[in-house]
Amino acid sequence: MKSVVEPVSSAPKTSRPISAHHLMHIAMLIAVFFWGVNMVAIKEALSGFHPLALALVRATAVAITFGTIFLFQRDHSLPRFTRGQWLRFVAIAFLGITLNQVLIIEGVAYTNVSHAALIVAVQPVMVLVFSVMMGLEGLTALKLAGMGISFSGVLLLTYGKAVHGGGAYWLGDVILLAEVVVFAHYTILLKEVVDQYDVITLNTVIFGLGAILMIPFGANALLHQQWSQIPIRSFLGLGFMTFFSAVLGYLLFAYALKGLTASRVAAFNYIEPIVAMVLGIWLLHDRVGLWGFLGGGLILLGVYFTERERGEDEADKSVPENTAIETES
Repeated sequence: MKSVVEPVSSAPKTSRPISAHHLMHIAMLIAVFFWGVNMVAIKEALSGFHPLALALVRATAVAITFGTIFLFQRDHSLPRFTRGQWLRFVAIAFLGITLNQVLIIEGVAYTNVSHAALIVAVQPVMVLVFSVMMGLEGLTALKLAGMGISFSGVLLLTYGKAVHGGGAYWLGDVILLAEVVVFAHYTILLKEVVDQYDVITLNTVIFGLGAILMIPFGANALLHQQWSQIPIRSFLGLGFMTFFSAVLGYLLFAYALKGLTASRVAAFNYIEPIVAMVLGIWLLHDRVGLWGFLGGGLILLGVYFTERERGEDEADKSVPENTAIETES
């Protein structure tokens, strides 16, 4: 008698599609990775560009890119802004694009990537400081502790370089601290208008105005730029700063904000300085040292405390948390 082994029947396996919620997490992860790499890209671009010329070229390139995307939209007519709205956009553009880009590029020029990433990581804490000063958020013991811990980390970071004779690094840290203050003020102003316009229109207006306002800062440096002496890696750095960090990074960020809470988005901020530090040590041979690790640890710990408390406050209010703009490098 012939023995027959019947095959076990089973339903065909179907792969589960990735949900939109998961795609938003992936988008945020990619955006933060771009912003971490951006610190290295700035350093590479500065090997051939003057800092002010680089700031002007990048802002102009981003403005042209967003403007081109805007023109290809189905409805590409600009809203009719009042004089007051234009003045507000001018203030937002000057702080967030003009002054912010000049300071961050100048700061990175004087310090290393690891230091720059850790200093910029304190931005959410500075946003909290402005929010408390303007009466937009309440001050709790945990928020106050987080602020104190983060700023202690910044002092420890800069003190460590000063002790070891890093005058240039100290100057770069101070410039980046000024950038953090500027960007925090920009964030508060941007939050007031971010829900009123679509992402492309908002960025077209802000980057366009920012590029125009940057002309007095960078025009002279651009005219005296030795274009024939710029190495290929500087142009590659500029390209990454423009299209991956600014354009794609912000578009991915805006997409993620459609479904993720502000506290969840803020959690991704911890990845950016780590990516920048690893790449700085690996590619640019940055030296962090004991002071750097201690100061960086305190900065991230303080940011964690403040963001955790803010996330709990927002959850208690039971309102959609889709208006936070916390990072742009």
